[in-house]
Amino acid sequence: MIPHYGDKYDAEALFSPKEAVTAQDNGLPDVPSAIILGYQTELTEIVRERTDSKVDIVRSQYLYRLSDAVGYVPVHEWGIGAPITATVTENVVAAGASTVVMLGGCAGLQMDIAPDTAILPTESIRDEGVSYHYLPADEAVTATATLVDELDESFEDAGFETARGTTWTTSAMYRETIPEVERYRDDGVVSLCMESAAMWAVCRYRGVDTATVHAIGDYLTPDEWVPETEPKRGLVEMFDPTVRALESYVADQ
Repeated sequence: MIPHYGDKYDAEALFSPKEAVTAQDNGLPDVPSAIILGYQTELTEIVRERTDSKVDIVRSQYLYRLSDAVGYVPVHEWGIGAPITATVTENVVAAGASTVVMLGGCAGLQMDIAPDTAILPTESIRDEGVSYHYLPADEAVTATATLVDELDESFEDAGFETARGTTWTTSAMYRETIPEVERYRDDGVVSLCMESAAMWAVCRYRGVDTATVHAIGDYLTPDEWVPETEPKRGLVEMFDPTVRALESYVADQ
């Protein structure tokens, strides 16, 4: 079982993310309220074309300021998966962010969901390790419902089809077994990723809002992996609706 030492949820940590964030310059960096975590280079290229305003949060983890309300962190520059996502999330929250959204690719488990659909997961199957160090196994890890609603409205206004449902978060890419894929497909699970459960658990533990926007990069079925999709609009086109949703969400808080 994870965590191995079970009675830890009310215990004080040895050191905090705020200590790490403030260590380099004796003060908290100035960051926007809402942060997008990015995992693909094409998103980061868009951001760098729009702004050269960036903040070193901690140890050269840079945050790019898109507006007073929204910033962007290129998580892919330090790695992928649950541990690095949780660490970056902790850092931006310690710096002052109150809303954190992941915008990234996923595997689709439902073949009838078109590849250019904006998937907005609402809950997660916790099949990684990080989330269990923040919340007990019997607690659900979910996205913030009002934030999901705001994202849904923004994507619909931009002409996207949207889909909600459960996402499966796992850290074991080469152990996504056929029986699992079949079971989760039959249960209606909409996507597979490596980060959402960890990010949402950190945000819930720290008391901030969170959500995920998934673009389908491939499909998993019990019979085969379908490695390529040809969406008319993908992650790049999803960027602006995500930014607009966050600006509206922050303005309403």
